[in-house]
Amino acid sequence: MPLPTFKGYALAFSATLLWSGNFIVARGLANDHSPVEISFWRWGIAFLALAPFTIKTIIEHLHLLKRAWGHILFLALTGVTLFNTAIYKAGHTTEATNMALLAASSPIVMALLARAFLGQRLSRHQIWGIVTAVCGVLVLISKGSLATFAALTFAEGDIWMMAAVLFFAAYNLQLRKRPKEFPQTAFFALLVSLGFFALVPGMGYLLLTGQATIPTVNAGAAMLYIGLGAGVTAFLCWNAAIEHIGIIRAGIIYYSIPFFASVEAMIVLGETMTLPQLLGGALILGGILYSVLGDALPASALINKAKAARAP
Repeated sequence: MPLPTFKGYALAFSATLLWSGNFIVARGLANDHSPVEISFWRWGIAFLALAPFTIKTIIEHLHLLKRAWGHILFLALTGVTLFNTAIYKAGHTTEATNMALLAASSPIVMALLARAFLGQRLSRHQIWGIVTAVCGVLVLISKGSLATFAALTFAEGDIWMMAAVLFFAAYNLQLRKRPKEFPQTAFFALLVSLGFFALVPGMGYLLLTGQATIPTVNAGAAMLYIGLGAGVTAFLCWNAAIEHIGIIRAGIIYYSIPFFASVEAMIVLGETMTLPQLLGGALILGGILYSVLGDALPASALINKAKAARAP
C-alpha cells in the first residue's frame, strides 16, 4: 500500500476514534445544556485554540478565496455550525439506538453523493465491505436481538439526526474544493471561525432569556475534549484523510465509530463487552479491512489489469 494511502487510512481511523468519544461525552452533556450551548462552547474552544497560531496565515492567503466565499460559508455552516448542533438536538428527543442506526447511513449517503456529483464508483470489494460493516453495526446496536428493531419508535430527533447525516455528507463532498495553496490547518481554522460566529446569535438569545447554563468543572472538562479532541484534532485528521484516500474510502472507515464507542464505554464507564458487541465489532473491522485491502490483493490486481487491457 503506498505511503500516502496508508497515511490517509491512519488519519481516518484517528478521526473516528476521537469522534466516538464525542458521542459518549455529548450524551452526558445533553441533560444540562442545550444543543446550541454545546456547539457554542465546543467551537469556541476550538476557535481560541486555533486563532493565535493561524490568523497570520489566514490573512496571507485570503486572496485565494476571492471567488469562493459562497463555498467557504457553505463548508463552515454544514461542517461546523449545523452538523454538530443537529446531533446534539437529536440526542434530546430520540433514543441512542435510533441515532446509531441513522448515523450508520452516513457513509452510504457520502458514497451516493460522490457517485452522483463526482462520478466516483464503488469497487466490488468496497460494496461488500460496506455490506459487512452495516451488518456489524446492526448487530452491535441491537445487542444481537431482533426485538430491538421491532420496538423502535421514531420521533422528531430522528429527523434531526438524518439532517446531521446530510450536513456531514455535503461537507465532505465540498471539501475537495479547498485551494491547495491554502494551508489545511489555517483553512480549517477559518471554517471554525465562521461556523463559531454563526452560533453567537443563538447563544446570545439563550443568555438574554436566561436559558443558558454555566458549565460545571466536569462539564468544562468534557467541553475541552469535544473542542480540542473531537473538534480540532479529529476534523484536521479527517480533512487530511479525504485528501489522501477520497470520500468513499474515508466514509467506509466511518463505520468504526460504533465499535470504538463500545470499547471506550467499557474502559471509561466500566461497561462489559458482550458477545454481540464482539461479533459486531469483528464484522465492522472485517468489512473495513476487506474494502481497504481487497483491491490490493493479487487476484484483484490481475482482474483490474485485464479490464484495462480490454478498455478501448
